[in-house]
Amino acid sequence: MDKTKAFSLKKRLIEITKNNYQFSDSINVNSLADEMKEALTSTDGDLRDRLALEVFCNLIYSEKLSDEKCHSLLHELISDKYLLHGLGKECDDSVFSRSFSTYPISSIVRYNHKIGRRILTNDEIKNVLNAALKYLREENDLRDFVDAKGWANSIGHAADFLASLAEDSAFGHSELFAMLNTIRDKICINYASYGADIFRLADAVAAILKRGLISEEAFANWVASFLEYEKTGNYMNDARLASNRSEFFWGLSGRLKKQLPNFHSYAFNAYFKIIES
Repeated sequence: MDKTKAFSLKKRLIEITKNNYQFSDSINVNSLADEMKEALTSTDGDLRDRLALEVFCNLIYSEKLSDEKCHSLLHELISDKYLLHGLGKECDDSVFSRSFSTYPISSIVRYNHKIGRRILTNDEIKNVLNAALKYLREENDLRDFVDAKGWANSIGHAADFLASLAEDSAFGHSELFAMLNTIRDKICINYASYGADIFRLADAVAAILKRGLISEEAFANWVASFLEYEKTGNYMNDARLASNRSEFFWGLSGRLKKQLPNFHSYAFNAYFKIIES
């Protein structure tokens, strides 16, 4: 997006935020949605994060967009133009496209779930999940804040993405367990904790468990599977793995005690072995 278009879009989005996200009939909402979609790829953090992202999600929930437009936005956002754009690259501006497309995708799925009628088929929603899992598995750009460009925060956004998807009734036991296993693999293989992101992954696990479709025994076995990742002999890698697991389970333990108190004691039999290892 060139500077002139970005400046014009900023002015219009600021006015919309001042008007409490009201979209008047004079606004071409389809054109605005396309502009904000493009702005998600911007290196201007103020435009991308504070304005376009917020207004885009509010526009989706406003019911101003047609079902057809929601469909077309969803299919484009989960493609290699946005969520999967440049996946696998590190320290590259494509991270903004991937990271910030997660929220409007989540908004469309939630909108589909909450309006009392389904505009997406279960197969379409499962395609979203497949894209989300691929994104979390293969995301290698782990930066949080990028100087002069704003937040990237890809892992935190991916965690929020899965937490949102976990709420949808289209997903049963197998899909929820696929989410759990992808989170486990990310923590154990190639993720270095940055601030609160490790706890956002714990939030995603709590959201999955709140669906009530994962038995306590199955979850205990999942916890124990963290022990299957053996030490590599490389001090830094092993220290990172130990830190990731410890922080994650401390965070998850607190969340389960508060949100699912009757689920806690048995499920964490393996947890203390992980902390001691």
